[in-house]
Amino acid sequence: MTKEYQKQFLKKKDLFNKSIDPFCSNKNYFQSKPLNFRTRIEFGIKDFDGHLGFSMTEDGKSIEIEKMSICHKRINNLMKEILVVLEANKEFSKKIFQIEFQVSRNNEAMVTLIYHRELDSKWEEKAEEIAYQLDCSLIGRSRQQLLIKGKNFVTENYKSKKNNYPLQLFEQCFSQTNPGICDDMLAWVEENSHSKDDILELHCGLGTFTILFSKLYGSVLATENSRPSIAGLKENLALNKVNNVFYARLSGSETLDALNQVREFRRLKEIDLNKFNFSTIFLDPPRSGLDNGTLTEVSSFEQIIYISCGFQSVLRDLKQLNKTHKIKSAALFDQFPYTNHMETGFVLEKRQPDQV
Repeated sequence: MTKEYQKQFLKKKDLFNKSIDPFCSNKNYFQSKPLNFRTRIEFGIKDFDGHLGFSMTEDGKSIEIEKMSICHKRINNLMKEILVVLEANKEFSKKIFQIEFQVSRNNEAMVTLIYHRELDSKWEEKAEEIAYQLDCSLIGRSRQQLLIKGKNFVTENYKSKKNNYPLQLFEQCFSQTNPGICDDMLAWVEENSHSKDDILELHCGLGTFTILFSKLYGSVLATENSRPSIAGLKENLALNKVNNVFYARLSGSETLDALNQVREFRRLKEIDLNKFNFSTIFLDPPRSGLDNGTLTEVSSFEQIIYISCGFQSVLRDLKQLNKTHKIKSAALFDQFPYTNHMETGFVLEKRQPDQV
């Protein structure tokens, strides 16, 4: 599999170079571990000829999954153990249709079981027993029900070259699936951007980059549209004793509207936007990239840090941003080995008037 991985990575690297060479010559490449790199995954649960199994859809067809070599060893062990539990406890497995695994590199584990039925006290008793037996947190979900045995997060420890910090990865919140590559992303951002001024972070999530920025910049304004993620961010700021980060539940476009005094938001009433001195903006948008309005607004910043999980959309956005900024550094992060997906990063600096 290592040879197969190398072949696929070189293919991505070649595409990255051909696409980015017209913009930038300062490029970095970060390979993933070929095996056991993924720490979060979800499966369907269904009956396969009289036995329960994990299912995934491939080419429109449901196939049984017995193990996932790309996943952390703890996930593979839990897959076997959970199936034994489900087969031995028919009441516990009744109307289950999905299961989600999340682990950390220090082997903390959280398993979420999702049902098409109401979970009763018998389920709770059995879940508590199984959580203890498997040494993991166990969460049950059904319509308008959430039952937690243990914790609703695992703690991952991220490290760049100069900074290390813990992050609580909460259930039902986005988190990086490949923590080794996430370390590389943090180290690359750390090396290629810093300032005594302030930074605006859009789509901040649980604070994966926010904690790092609190150490690299004067202060941070971090916004995110997801309620659970903002709640998780608050916990992670407290965990790391960070006091120079200000946050609010806003979309990217709402944040820029607020800064430009286009609209006022009650969610910002305790934050004085006039006290910030922003020179840098950090973008980590959905795979679809940035809308035209956001592209226009971010072009006013001296420095743009853009992390993207959508290669075609970021190429589209770079063509527009290239009119006002030049790419100082670019990176390919193989976040998703054995797929066509490419995670990339760019640091752009504003062109001088004679360069526009």
